[in-house]
Amino acid sequence: EIDVRTIATYEDFTDAREVQWDAFDTPEDRREAQRKYLRAEFDESMELGIPVGFLASLDGRPAATGLAVPSDRGVFLIAGSTMPWARGRGLYRALVRARWDYAVERGTPALITQAVPDTSYPILKRLGFQDVCDVRRVEDTR
Repeated sequence: EIDVRTIATYEDFTDAREVQWDAFDTPEDRREAQRKYLRAEFDESMELGIPVGFLASLDGRPAATGLAVPSDRGVFLIAGSTMPWARGRGLYRALVRARWDYAVERGTPALITQAVPDTSYPILKRLGFQDVCDVRRVEDTR
């Protein structure tokens, strides 16, 4: 059973970050370096309303997460990640749907995303997303 909710508590926020770290095999030293900023990042996102986080649970366990960055013309979908044990069970698609519904509720139904060719890209193509451009990503080593 998949449950997707908007992140509104610090507990959901930290659960989502743990999902991201596990999904991307983030080394422990990097996790520790980032943990000291979590409260400030959560407070800022709640104050500004950007980004809007979504957490998907599978059978009551945090299993996937994704962010939405709203604008006047659409919503940018970023940071989609799924725990290795939960992959292939529809969580990523459920997160796309939740963020799509969020965009429609705002009156800005256009969706934009960036995708890794061997992970989310094929899923997004099957859902009807179209290629617009290529993006080079610079890593923040904070």
